[in-house]
Amino acid sequence: MIELFRLNWKMREEWFRWCYDVPQVELDAPRIGGSGSILGTLFHIVDTEQYWIRRFAYGTEHHYDFAEHADLDAVHFLSRRLRPFVEEVVRSWTPERDREVRIAPNGDGTESELVFGDLLRWLIQHEAHHAGQLTVWARELGFPPPLVCAWPDFDPDGAEGAGGKR
Repeated sequence: MIELFRLNWKMREEWFRWCYDVPQVELDAPRIGGSGSILGTLFHIVDTEQYWIRRFAYGTEHHYDFAEHADLDAVHFLSRRLRPFVEEVVRSWTPERDREVRIAPNGDGTESELVFGDLLRWLIQHEAHHAGQLTVWARELGFPPPLVCAWPDFDPDGAEGAGGKR
């Protein structure tokens, strides 16, 4: 499980690097889908990850305020600051804990049943979904999206087969 999160974090770092080459006005511009903008979507990815991990680990709710993290450096810093906490919880997953259930209180007084493995798998796909949105927006802007691949040590210059060297 940790390897899938590491792949997402690697992909996220590539998106942050990509953003440093894009004008700020484009990062903030309203967009259809995601969380309304490129920067807002990156913030949403980071905040959602920590929110659900925190709910499972501690049974508490906390959302960060985008207005307090509304520039690229702040969102990137928040992502890096929260990663050790998230990684610690993800590393605690084992196949034996996959169906572990936690009851977490909701803000409205009700409760939610959180299943550890299901929650982690949902977070993995959540980030991948938003990376797809970012890719569409990058192409709409005429900027090539970062090279994101399925293999952590992938070397695009040495690749063979479809799309690579032959």
